[in-house]
Amino acid sequence: MKKQLIIAVAALATLTAIPTAFAQSPDISHEDRDVVRVMRHPDGSRSVYKRQAGWKGMRCATYLPNGQLAAINDYTESKYGQLIGCTIYDNQRKPIYKVAYGYDSQGRLVEERMFSVQDRRLVQRVIYRYNADGERAKPLIVSLNDGAANITPTMNADVEEAHRNLPRNNRR
Repeated sequence: MKKQLIIAVAALATLTAIPTAFAQSPDISHEDRDVVRVMRHPDGSRSVYKRQAGWKGMRCATYLPNGQLAAINDYTESKYGQLIGCTIYDNQRKPIYKVAYGYDSQGRLVEERMFSVQDRRLVQRVIYRYNADGERAKPLIVSLNDGAANITPTMNADVEEAHRNLPRNNRR
């Protein structure tokens, strides 16, 4: 489970490092027009991002250096192009995590919440803060133990509402 969480966090961190305007990678063939970007990582692994036909979203498949599938992330976007949710699958295509994204009134990402699909528990929060100039600071990553609040994940979760629903002794 810990290895899966590390892979999932690495895949999410990779996506947040990509600029909003995705450019075609130079190493993409013309036959695979749905591919948006291929990222090659220092350890030899790679992540392939593709737009999904028929729904607003993107799929990121991450492969180990030997070419074996490590994880798949299916991202869903709002009508404004913001990420609103993600389902993370293991290498057997079994869903292991769901992620909900929250934004402030200026449309800036303020929080990511990762839930375990198996036991429907909040397992991680990534909190983003901004300085007076609107520049994003280094995120605060909060990993939660097994005693974390039991929250039902939803792709449209409002971060403030989810926080209000936490039991008082679990609020951070």
